[in-house]
Amino acid sequence: MKRKCETCTHYKCFINKYCSPEWKPLISFHKTSMLYPAGATIFSAGDPIKGIFQIYSGKIKVVTIDGGKEQIIRLAKEEQLLGHRGIGKKMIYPVTAIALEDSEVTFIPVDVFYSAVKANSEFAFHMMLFYADELNAAERRMKLTAGLKAKEKVIVALMTIIRAFGFSSTDTTLLKYTPTRKDIASLAGTTYETMIRALSSLEKSNIIVQEGKAIRVLDLAYLEKHCSLD
Repeated sequence: MKRKCETCTHYKCFINKYCSPEWKPLISFHKTSMLYPAGATIFSAGDPIKGIFQIYSGKIKVVTIDGGKEQIIRLAKEEQLLGHRGIGKKMIYPVTAIALEDSEVTFIPVDVFYSAVKANSEFAFHMMLFYADELNAAERRMKLTAGLKAKEKVIVALMTIIRAFGFSSTDTTLLKYTPTRKDIASLAGTTYETMIRALSSLEKSNIIVQEGKAIRVLDLAYLEKHCSLD
């Protein structure tokens, strides 16, 4: 499957937005795209870096796995990069990326990516800002959750989902995408049973409503008040 950067309508994509018109055909020539079904692993921690991934469609979770226990550290969607965390001296992926739903992901060989960064100063500048923003967000989340109780951690997880995927375009209170309860627990850093109790408590307080697998937010201001991710 081949999609051309020069005709792509994903205007928030870093390559489309910041690479010069001369470089887009070259990247198009070298990149490849693959379809990953829900649950498929795109790359695993410890794998050598061969390239950078760009999400064309779908939703991805980025996780660390310690002793078989999974911890979600990032949620990503279309137009966003994957695999960039491993660029450095060791050149191995430090995390694992798994498709949350059927997704199309583009692969750009690392040497082509490096050449594009070197040749496009605006691209390099915004990549630097992207790294800084990711680091700051991770540090804020660590500080925020360090002393929180289980219910508050679940609130942080819900707000992270909202920030990542937003609400339905046809229903402004319904999450556009609701991860599995297991993934919500992983994102919150709590046990499954503790997360279920926290969601039930929020539902009894009319903050959210659980509609099957989906979650509806009735009081977004409450969640925002108890979770400052900015």
